[in-house]
Amino acid sequence: MSLTEPLPYMLRETRRARLAEASLLAEAVRWFEHCRLLRDFENQHLLATPSPEDLRAHRVVIADLIADGEILAWQAAQGEADLSQVGFKVEDIEAETRLLRDNFRMFHEPMPPAEAERILGAVFGESSA
Repeated sequence: MSLTEPLPYMLRETRRARLAEASLLAEAVRWFEHCRLLRDFENQHLLATPSPEDLRAHRVVIADLIADGEILAWQAAQGEADLSQVGFKVEDIEAETRLLRDNFRMFHEPMPPAEAERILGAVFGESSA
């Protein structure tokens, strides 16, 4: 069983929910759960030495979750549902979407070592070398 098997399943489920036009509340709850599952995957498989396969699957799933977050936030802002029924608001969806974008950059657009050294030097006044 591949380590990335749950990720394509999440992708299919997310897209299926969006296409099935489930209620906004149900979509939002499912989306937040998929975001949590993605964080679990990141912690288990991407923090040490991720495989190219894990990184590729992560890129596809996180991009889909970002897109869904944008759709959900837009729909919720249009007043299509009362999100307080499930314990959150539009700003929560927007914040989670920003976190997904940050994680995308962290795992797929890493900072060049020279830039990291420059920042560490500016902040702490010394080099890590």
